[in-house]
Amino acid sequence: MTAFTAALQAHTGQVFDNYETLHEFSVRAYRTFWQFFMQWSQGLDWSGSLEPVCAGDECEHARFFPQVQLNYAENLLGLSVASADAPALTACYADGRRLRLTRGELRERVARLADALSEWGLREGDRVVCVMRNDADAVVTALAVTALGATLSTAAPEMGVETILDRFTPLLPRLLFAHTAARGFDTGTSVAANVADLAAALPSLQGVVRLDDGTLPDTVKQRIYSLDELLDRGDAGRFEWRRFPFNHPLFVMFSSGTTGKPKCIVHGAGGSLLEHLKEHRLHSDLRPGDRMYFHTSCAWMMWNWQLSALASGVEIVTYDGPISTVDTLWRLVANERVTVFGTSPAYLKMCEDAGLAPGQQFDLSALRAMMSTGAVLFDTQFRWVRDQVKPLRLQSISGGTDILGCFVLGNPNMPVYAGEAQCKSLALDVQAREQGARTDGIGELICANPFPSRPLGFFGDADGAAFHAAYFASNAGVWTHGDLIEFSPQGTARLHGRSDGVLNVRGINVGPSEIYRVLNDIREIREAMVVQQRSHYMPADHAHAERVDQRTVLLLVLRDGVELSAALAARVRRDLARRASAAHVPDRIIAVAALPVTHNGKFSEAAARNAISGLPVGNAAALRNPECLDAIRRHPALNPVTRELAPVGESREDLERHLQTQWERLFDFAPIGRDDNFFELGGNSLLAARLLAGVYQSTGRTIPLATLLTAPTIASLAAVIDDCALPQSSPTVVPMRAGTGTPLFFVHGVSGTVMECWTLIGAMQSPRPVFGLQARGLDGEQPAQQRVEDIAASYIEQMRTVQPTGPYAVAGYSFGGLVTLEIAQQLRRAGEQIELLCLIDTYADAHCLPWRARLRHRCGYMGSHWRKLRAVPASQLPGYVKDKLAGAADHLRMRVGCMAHRPDSHNALMPPELRSVRETLRVAMTIYRPRPYRAGPIVYVRATGAQSDRGNQMALWRNVARAGLVIVEVSCDHFNLIAEPNVQIVAAALDRGLTNNDKSRA
Repeated sequence: MTAFTAALQAHTGQVFDNYETLHEFSVRAYRTFWQFFMQWSQGLDWSGSLEPVCAGDECEHARFFPQVQLNYAENLLGLSVASADAPALTACYADGRRLRLTRGELRERVARLADALSEWGLREGDRVVCVMRNDADAVVTALAVTALGATLSTAAPEMGVETILDRFTPLLPRLLFAHTAARGFDTGTSVAANVADLAAALPSLQGVVRLDDGTLPDTVKQRIYSLDELLDRGDAGRFEWRRFPFNHPLFVMFSSGTTGKPKCIVHGAGGSLLEHLKEHRLHSDLRPGDRMYFHTSCAWMMWNWQLSALASGVEIVTYDGPISTVDTLWRLVANERVTVFGTSPAYLKMCEDAGLAPGQQFDLSALRAMMSTGAVLFDTQFRWVRDQVKPLRLQSISGGTDILGCFVLGNPNMPVYAGEAQCKSLALDVQAREQGARTDGIGELICANPFPSRPLGFFGDADGAAFHAAYFASNAGVWTHGDLIEFSPQGTARLHGRSDGVLNVRGINVGPSEIYRVLNDIREIREAMVVQQRSHYMPADHAHAERVDQRTVLLLVLRDGVELSAALAARVRRDLARRASAAHVPDRIIAVAALPVTHNGKFSEAAARNAISGLPVGNAAALRNPECLDAIRRHPALNPVTRELAPVGESREDLERHLQTQWERLFDFAPIGRDDNFFELGGNSLLAARLLAGVYQSTGRTIPLATLLTAPTIASLAAVIDDCALPQSSPTVVPMRAGTGTPLFFVHGVSGTVMECWTLIGAMQSPRPVFGLQARGLDGEQPAQQRVEDIAASYIEQMRTVQPTGPYAVAGYSFGGLVTLEIAQQLRRAGEQIELLCLIDTYADAHCLPWRARLRHRCGYMGSHWRKLRAVPASQLPGYVKDKLAGAADHLRMRVGCMAHRPDSHNALMPPELRSVRETLRVAMTIYRPRPYRAGPIVYVRATGAQSDRGNQMALWRNVARAGLVIVEVSCDHFNLIAEPNVQIVAAALDRGLTNNDKSRA
């Protein structure tokens, strides 16, 4: 990386002081970058012209180096980057055997096989399919096939016949290479029988090549060859290393196939080679003399990725065998003096759980770097590698089969931060996007510029429609990858899993990785998967259309000997509520024997989601263990028998038992202790409303929703009911935390209740007490107020019962910020002082924006909807237009103070009282216009991932805050401001505001 940067500086005359400036240049001038990289790369053999570098400017259609010709295999085996006697390949086998080939020996063997295949009649453009173990013969086969310009596709012997046929059948292959001999670690049908079944089902096949000494049944009608026979027949000296177009189809890779038939992804020879050279030589710092082992199979793209490391003079190590003991791979790394080890988070977690200390148990002195991919690598695993392996560069790399490379990966000149990939890949304009706009928080991973390793398309997709739908329909003109990503100010990246696995919990987007990070610290849990169960139902009044209900289900695979006890379930809930938020707490926790896994070793959330929802799985054959789906689908916990309520009885103990049963039915696990906290179990306003409705039915006592803030346990709630005395506070003002000094008054969001801010208040360090202000109407006894001015006036009246005179400290979240501002305005007019006014990501209706910001917002809004309208299929156009017109009509109704005809989608399933409050506050938010505030500075906590459809809200608040605006930015979206870890930043902002005023008064 250092040498290339210096050379590029000399070539361009520019100075790259750091990686950020280098990457910015590589993206802005990507044609210059790729042309220079082609010229700079030692040993890269090609012919033709480097102009044009890239034909086309759009990612979807651009083609790189259309006038260049090269041979992929020749470049991997060239002798200018490493000599003929340099080691090239070490093949390790489960029985302890080793086969070592020098670069010259490997090149000679590949040329012999390629010559024999050429004599047989294999030609450029033919498709060759392989079912291979990860050994030397697989490497020789792959290089010989690609040396002839044929297109290669690979699978692993452990995959089922149906799964392989889904991948190979559309390709109409001419040749099948396969391992046929049984191994002691094989399971299921014999590999020979599977190969025979494949041959019978592929009518285009003209021959089958055995890679070992196994035998095939007589049912195979095609001509059978052996690898040894072909090697003996070939002549390395006779073989001609022809060159093919840069965009010649090299590999056909396959999507997982869990949502339907696998997509056949065609990758070009030049783009794959060039991207791999960049990743290997620059980002991974691979060099001649390195020995790399990546734990993979021929079914995973990492096998192709590590194969290309030969082009950098690296010796690759393969392993054909099982992980018979947890330390198997560490033993291999030590024995073979591996310098770069690639693995997966799953293997690292297995080692951690087993208590391994590889750095003490093995000689790892040769090991200088590690890589991990295939899933999110958590912070604790970085620390485990540092402490139990050795301090080294652990690279979390992420990309995928789709691009046969990486979007984010390592950098030898940058520090490693736990849980983060070091940098964006050079010349790839990788961004996080939300609602079509770039975001500083968690967003959809996109690449905005053309890049050489973008696939050529899908095989058989003549008009490119399926290819467009897969990668370019969501965000016009840019590659959309399907992952969630977040970039830090220093340019590192944190992966948050697949975007199609995002959970929507009461309007809050919850990334599964946020849940997995917490669960990773619970030793009893081996594996976890969280999905949402969808069920359709018809409202009792039949007045509305069928609705969809969702609940979050957590599937756990526990360690041997561990059972899902009530104590463990309670710990899971408490840890998630404390370290994340109530939204991260699942509705149901289920222990299962196994989670669905694809053949490349990745968990399939789509398959599990369909199973728990009673839906058919799109393609069960794409899974390594489809039998686990039946066990998940039939799990009794998905349809539990409702527990019979214990009687209320006469004593406090009877009442507590009754409440305990109610809570256990509500949270769907048992037992729950009398001192367990409602909010730590994942309680929220919706569950609170259901709970207190049940209390009313069984006891006849009407208990305000706010009571749970001061009586959040079974014991304390029973005391409230038994003593026939509600807490000494009104339904509007609620003590949230005790303390000393004048209080902080905290105003609710659009939910009307401060329950959602329980985590935030608990995170504060200030000794001051906190009182929550809650909306009228939560209990259904009086209507909610519809004007912010009226809400503020009533809250001031209640505030004075706690604190008769100022100075006052007030804060509000979301809609509550508007009320907070109006409270401050009215208090100032009454002659009171305001010591702290804090708005937490508060936004007003777009009509309140300054006219320039409002004009830009309207233009952007119209442009966005025009683009969406153009993308809507003609058959769906009438419904789309009708829906948008109905939404516009509802917004106009709210602008004039009337309720919307259609409730917000997040409010549709709420109890009537809560839904009424939320819909009324929506009207209040729409009609309120903030006025200039001159009494002092406003502290504004801003979620940088805020929704783009709100317009430039900061232009409004700078105009309102005439005495100054103190901005605290948090890299997250609006809802996740009040969830861990972001809540700590918000709490610190409140603490600073209160502490500063304490000091000024002192």
